[in-house]
Amino acid sequence: MAKNLKGITIDIGGNTEPLEKSLSSVNKTSRTLQVELRQVEKLLKLDPTNTELLVQKQNLLADSISSTSEKLDALKAAEAQVQAQFERGEIAEEQYREFQREIIKTENELKNMKSALQVATRNLNEFGDNNGVAKEEAEK
Repeated sequence: MAKNLKGITIDIGGNTEPLEKSLSSVNKTSRTLQVELRQVEKLLKLDPTNTELLVQKQNLLADSISSTSEKLDALKAAEAQVQAQFERGEIAEEQYREFQREIIKTENELKNMKSALQVATRNLNEFGDNNGVAKEEAEK
């Protein structure tokens, strides 16, 4: 999450804490998944037909989508509170704009991950189909 979101305090479930702190576990999970996903993608460049790696990529993308959706839900839930703080003058306009950019960035990340998951699923299905055809031909 952007460092500029410091100073924005939200109330989630009766617990008032800084926004950055409330999203820290979601951000940590996202970073871990992205690191692992990059490793799998590097290996897929060497062997794009490896079904184990394709399945891992598909699973990592699904987990990333889940984590990013959770982050987006938390941001959307905090949006009204942040807007109210801005209107009361408790946070600067710059912080409010940064919060809005964070929501847009998260929405775009989610959209990109969903399309990457569709591509990974299609690639896995195509390779599986091609592999099945080759296996049938070999058996004949």
